[in-house]
Amino acid sequence: MIEIRARLAKPAGEPEYRAFQDRLKGQYPKAQQIRFFPAELKFDADAPTRRDITNGIVGVRLDDAEGKWVVQGKSDGLTISRLTPYDSWDDLVGNLRALWPVYVDIFKPEAAVRLGVRYINAIPLPAGTSDLDTILTAGPRIPQDIAPELAEFMTRLVFSMPDTGALMTVVQALGAIAVGGVKRDGVILDIDAACEQSFEPDWSPLWAKLEQLRDAKNKAFFSSLTKPTWEQFL
Repeated sequence: MIEIRARLAKPAGEPEYRAFQDRLKGQYPKAQQIRFFPAELKFDADAPTRRDITNGIVGVRLDDAEGKWVVQGKSDGLTISRLTPYDSWDDLVGNLRALWPVYVDIFKPEAAVRLGVRYINAIPLPAGTSDLDTILTAGPRIPQDIAPELAEFMTRLVFSMPDTGALMTVVQALGAIAVGGVKRDGVILDIDAACEQSFEPDWSPLWAKLEQLRDAKNKAFFSSLTKPTWEQFL
């Protein structure tokens, strides 16, 4: 997934969302509104507790006919996601390069203010294996004299990468994943590389920064997994 967070010159509304949908309906024929539902609880000593719920349209989600690509055009930016089976980085960026001028033309952002590259990897555990050290280079450590059967775990690391100006978030977790339509135990490796910086909408360094974020994401990926594990993804 790649996200370009944007600051608009004026608030977006339903006309912009409809125009975005119409411009892309040939490639992304399935559409649904993205709504925001804020809720507020109000307490009054002399009246029953009241909950006020309002909702508003904040964007539109577009899917291709095959269910492989998801595009979100929102009031705060543009997101493109590739679902399984995953494709190449070049295809992901190529589609984003085609979508971004459409977004700019309709929503008229003043600037792109945050770039994000996120990959969620589901890694099945080999049958009969509970040793996560065969998969992760920095997995959980179970104290001695405690039963070795690990029921669940999750770690979240957030650190800066000065060479790219990126903020890296790496989440590792044990959970159920789908493999060929069948649920089985696996490891989730969720990597998010992001940069908060202002870019002009048509400025070429925006794309160069995305490439740097991709490189940072790859570094975190290969550093988090053992060689026999990451070789399965090549």
